[in-house]
Amino acid sequence: MIVVTGATGNVGRPLVRALAAAGEQVTAVSRRASATELPAGVRAVDADLTDPAGLKAAYDGAQALFLLLSGDLLAAGADPAAILDVARDAGVRRVVFLSSQGVATRRHPPQLEQAVRASGLE
Repeated sequence: MIVVTGATGNVGRPLVRALAAAGEQVTAVSRRASATELPAGVRAVDADLTDPAGLKAAYDGAQALFLLLSGDLLAAGADPAAILDVARDAGVRRVVFLSSQGVATRRHPPQLEQAVRASGLE
């Protein structure tokens, strides 16, 4: 199963659709995932990346995580290391981090990619 954060936004929504269409099991995570129309079979989990403990349910049974984090979320209190720690502890083995998200806004602090490298995840 693949967990997609930011699943109802401009990047996450088409990714969730593509993964579901390819037959993947998907968990869509966003602050309002359950209020969003998702493809059939996609599990919705309402969670906030500023509360890593609240992500435990989303990671249940997951092997991979698509992590969309921005400098804005970091400024709001999101801790990328804690998010990845919870994922690893839940059995997630691989992370794909969208690092280009903050390039246009110039809000791409290096600690985002450093946390991914330090996580021990593929």
